[in-house]
Amino acid sequence: MYTAHYGLSEKPFRLTPDPRFYFLSASHREALAHVVYGIEQGEGFICVTGEVGTGKTTLCRTMLDRLGSETEVAYLFNPVLSPGELLPAVAMEFGLEVEGSAPAVVNEALNRFLLESRRRVLLLVDEAQNLSVETLEEIRLLSNLETATAKLIQIVLFGQPEFDAMLASPALRQLRQRIAVRWTLEPLTNAEAQEYVCHRVRVAARGDRDLFTARALREIRRRARGIPRLVNLLADRSLLAGFAEGKPQVDRAQVARAARELRAGHRRRRARSWRRVTLAGAAVLWLGSMAPPDPWRPMLATHFAYPSAPEVAP
Repeated sequence: MYTAHYGLSEKPFRLTPDPRFYFLSASHREALAHVVYGIEQGEGFICVTGEVGTGKTTLCRTMLDRLGSETEVAYLFNPVLSPGELLPAVAMEFGLEVEGSAPAVVNEALNRFLLESRRRVLLLVDEAQNLSVETLEEIRLLSNLETATAKLIQIVLFGQPEFDAMLASPALRQLRQRIAVRWTLEPLTNAEAQEYVCHRVRVAARGDRDLFTARALREIRRRARGIPRLVNLLADRSLLAGFAEGKPQVDRAQVARAARELRAGHRRRRARSWRRVTLAGAAVLWLGSMAPPDPWRPMLATHFAYPSAPEVAP
């Protein structure tokens, strides 16, 4: 909508993790260096954690671009897998035809594939905090596949801070001890957040464009708290606000207006969600008086979860 107004060839603040727009902050540069080093050194387990929206998925895809064709990759994104589902999912990611096969057959096919592969074999697991302890233990056992001199498969785990808490539990101490490389992504600093916005504008404009005033850039960082995804949301909405007002450059006033609109949208989503919760609660009370059978319970429970939405600071 606003691209022509600002002389852009595309929208600069899409939420999709496009490596073309990847901005290496100091923390991201260190994370990428640690992961690539761990892979090149043949480490069995590597772990990267960070808050929601700090760029873990984009880091993962940028790393894949740098690995090249000499690496065989299986990528599990946002996995909700039971221990029995893990190995078939990994095998199918590697192109093995194992659907419906018995666990022993799947295990044998995967072992044969790893032994015969002439390339580095890598398993990437995104959103690892969604995995159960049992499934993570299955991943640890998968890493036992090795020769006398090298690991047959390397595993990189990406997760939110809750994953660090999971790894600290006694149940996962064996997995924790095997993680040779760990890094935590940090939010953008003030200077990095401003350069991040300018970088994405340059990529989208295919050249320099001074679309945000210095005050606007500082305000975006303050309200987004240095979280790249929130920076994207707020910068995009600020450009839209400037376009609506016919401004050639976004100032602090447009950023403040955009932040108010985002917060208002968040409140409306929460209000709609709570209305669903209220209706679901009434249904539970009514059905409870009728002593509903067990199959009702999972269905009713889903009504109590409302979607989370990013919230910018006031």
